[in-house]
Amino acid sequence: MKGALIYLIEFLSGNGNLLTVIMSFFSVFVIIFLCFPIHECAHALVAKILGDDTAERQGRVTLNPLAHIDILGAICMCICCIGWAKPTPVDLRNCRKTSMRTANVLVSLAGPLSNIILALIVMIIFKILIVAGALSGDTAVYIAFGMEQIIQINIFLGIFNLIPIPPFDGYHILAGFLPAKAVYFMEKNGQIIHFIVFVLLISDVLDRPLMFLEMGVYNFLDIITRFIC
Repeated sequence: MKGALIYLIEFLSGNGNLLTVIMSFFSVFVIIFLCFPIHECAHALVAKILGDDTAERQGRVTLNPLAHIDILGAICMCICCIGWAKPTPVDLRNCRKTSMRTANVLVSLAGPLSNIILALIVMIIFKILIVAGALSGDTAVYIAFGMEQIIQINIFLGIFNLIPIPPFDGYHILAGFLPAKAVYFMEKNGQIIHFIVFVLLISDVLDRPLMFLEMGVYNFLDIITRFIC
């Protein structure tokens, strides 16, 4: 998958177009400075609520992007559209308000759920602006495009992080319901499984099922907000 920097290089060499470059950099900006901070802050906040202040002591219960940016992850995002933020540190032993397994599920679910909720909020605002007639004229086209991008990116990241294999949040959620032997097998072979999935992502094999799920969530959010328009 091409990243924003690749599109920029193609454009500078005369083989691309400016709109693609702008769209790519906008997507990277949204992911790094909006989606990732909300995702990681949600992990940290739920851990804090359950009794673990590890992330809070490291300044991670914040929406400040600088607290969550991983430089290598940001560079990879710009090059190949696959990146990451700093993992949120959580000590499940401190989550005394519930069992460690339940805490693992709740903390892990918080990240993807926060992205879906953000997509819902932006969709509501988007539809209110449409009904109010605020989206008209040339500038409105870019505003509408930007909001639509934010919705789709957050839905995709929410779905992507629910992939049920290490190190994604979906695995930690699934681990809360798996027998101990299955969890041990997954963790023992986590690096191999992770490498296989990375290859599948690079080769675009997972694009179609992920897009199918993304559209399913998008349509669901659209349905539950039809009271607006």
